[in-house]
Amino acid sequence: MALLVPPASLTVLAPAYIGPGAGFALGGSFLFALAGIGLAAVALLAWPVRVVVRMIRARRRPGRAKARRVVTLGLDGLDPILARKWMDAGQMPNLARLKAEGGFRPLGTTWPAMSPVGWSTFATGVDPSGHNIFDFLNRDMVTHLPILSSTRLKTHSTRRHLGPVPLPGGDHPFELLRRSKPFWTTCGEQGVASSVLRIPITFPPDRFAGRQLSAMCVPDLRGTQGTFTHFSAPGEDPAGRTTGGDRRTLEAAGPDTWRGELPGPDRSHGSGVQTVAVTVKVDASARRAEFELDGNRFTLGEHEYSEWIPLCFCEGRRRAYGICKVRVTRFEAPFAFYVSPVNIDPLHPAFPISQPAHFSLALARLHGRFATLGLAEDTWALNERVIDEQAFLDQAWANHAERERQLFHALDHQPDGVISVVFDATDRIQHMFFRYLEPDHPANAGKDTERHKDAIAQLYTRADDLVGRVLAKLGPRDVLLVVSDHGFKSFRRGVNLNAWFRRNGYLYLKSDPVFGPLPQIPVGTRYEATDVDWTRTRAYTNGLAGFYLNIAGRERNGCVPPEEALALKREIIDQLRGLPDPAGGGEAVTELWAGEDIYPGPYRENGPDVIVGYKPGYRTDWDAAVGAVTDLIVSDNTRSWSGDHCMDPRQVPGVLFSNRSFAATRPDLRDIAPSVLDLLGLPVPRHMTGRSIFAPEPEQAP
Repeated sequence: MALLVPPASLTVLAPAYIGPGAGFALGGSFLFALAGIGLAAVALLAWPVRVVVRMIRARRRPGRAKARRVVTLGLDGLDPILARKWMDAGQMPNLARLKAEGGFRPLGTTWPAMSPVGWSTFATGVDPSGHNIFDFLNRDMVTHLPILSSTRLKTHSTRRHLGPVPLPGGDHPFELLRRSKPFWTTCGEQGVASSVLRIPITFPPDRFAGRQLSAMCVPDLRGTQGTFTHFSAPGEDPAGRTTGGDRRTLEAAGPDTWRGELPGPDRSHGSGVQTVAVTVKVDASARRAEFELDGNRFTLGEHEYSEWIPLCFCEGRRRAYGICKVRVTRFEAPFAFYVSPVNIDPLHPAFPISQPAHFSLALARLHGRFATLGLAEDTWALNERVIDEQAFLDQAWANHAERERQLFHALDHQPDGVISVVFDATDRIQHMFFRYLEPDHPANAGKDTERHKDAIAQLYTRADDLVGRVLAKLGPRDVLLVVSDHGFKSFRRGVNLNAWFRRNGYLYLKSDPVFGPLPQIPVGTRYEATDVDWTRTRAYTNGLAGFYLNIAGRERNGCVPPEEALALKREIIDQLRGLPDPAGGGEAVTELWAGEDIYPGPYRENGPDVIVGYKPGYRTDWDAAVGAVTDLIVSDNTRSWSGDHCMDPRQVPGVLFSNRSFAATRPDLRDIAPSVLDLLGLPVPRHMTGRSIFAPEPEQAP
């Protein structure tokens, strides 16, 4: 699932890249090479011991394994209705084969239906109140500002130093906020091999006896969830911040030659950002541009990306290593080009992005550098029309190809245990191209509606082809589970609950009078969370899941007495259920759920007080997602991001396919983790609330 709010609002402190945890980069290639030689020697010497330990642990398994190897193939966002449509049309023969030979069911998603929540449930076998991930965002109890829900920067580090060089080991500078135990940790404890590739909410990586490459919430080298840079010669493109990126004006450096500075991480003492130089000589008639970026020379034509370009941001003796890709967006005047977010270099990570720490290095040595950013497909660059649809597709499929190489290497070299991977293209492309399925979608205004009208159909066909190639790698005792965390619907209209709260007396701005009617917010005006009067505000929203009450003793400026919270919650639920859309002619909200009614786990208090189930076609709008207040309660969504799933979870189930028949008639995401353990003959931990899909279903009481 892609990021649904401006990445700049989710900034993780960039000094992490050149402060605590940057020692791997500072040590450079020599330190990694030395560590690699040492680890290889240790691995060779320890191999007989590992074999014996695995044999002993295997004998201790309480059940006999039903499979030699379990492969979970995650296709984020694959929708059961669309999958069935194209299976019936003969365009997805491999999934149709799985349906016939094993089984296919819609897969119940989480409350709310979004990727960080769903994949955390997939991993742990518990609902959000058991693993503590309820949304992309949470709220800061002191400032009420949105913060990342899954990862935070630690305030201290126990990393050891050799002189100025931080050594491997010690605490990771970031903390993973997902709780509970994922199934791969249980596998490691039982001596079962596991390769976990790009499962969301695995940053920082889990410490367990297996291999893992982190995914969602791995930041870029600037400490954000993805900030692109767009350079242009002086002309029509204004310089400055834009949602999701920077726009920078190039300086003339000679005939048809331009120069700029690509920003990287902040300087360690807060004196601006580090940069590297980029120079480009343009031959507009030949549609060619010769670049030099941080000493790397390459030439680009029309409609092509560079390879991954290695970068080094230097500050004294400190080094921060990154990689980026470049694409020319305009040859005619004013010349312009796009630079992707600067990813952490997997060959020189500033801190571990894999388990063990050298795993990312090994993958890069085997297959070449690859995208490490948690949300690697640049949806905001397309939303802001910095790149076009073809550029986005090229980027998404290039990332997809990198992950395919990693998956098939694991399939070729790991004969048993579990291999678990998630592919993101199925989610990102549906988000950005769903408007092509609806000629009257508000996002189509002023945009192409023909060239890529088959992009989603082609996406499903390519996903099916991947399934076929994975099946060809499996043996008779291997089990394949194809899983998606949610489905997809159109996102035509956005709802700003903060606007509704203000209009109905639950939220106040600092500028609002204490007595009398509230002034109308001017059209197009946006007030941030910092403009809200929290001493009078009783309800508010940020993120995409639901809303919160401003409870005294919980939030710093809470004004709702705890004993009144339940009644207030029920009052708002009753008013919001069936919220009408004056322009759309229907209802925007179908149902709402109080947290205590759906969350039984220990982390319930960390989630929204109420989950909002939007009618398909509706979702939290872009402003309310970051806690802002505007004049309109419901408005058109005109961005390229035109499909979504953050709505009534009952309307957006995922998919479950298997090459082995299963008993469950109504499986949900909680069932996948216990199913994997059951297949491998491992004990299912008592904390898991799901049950194996292969176990007979309990008889229903009469």
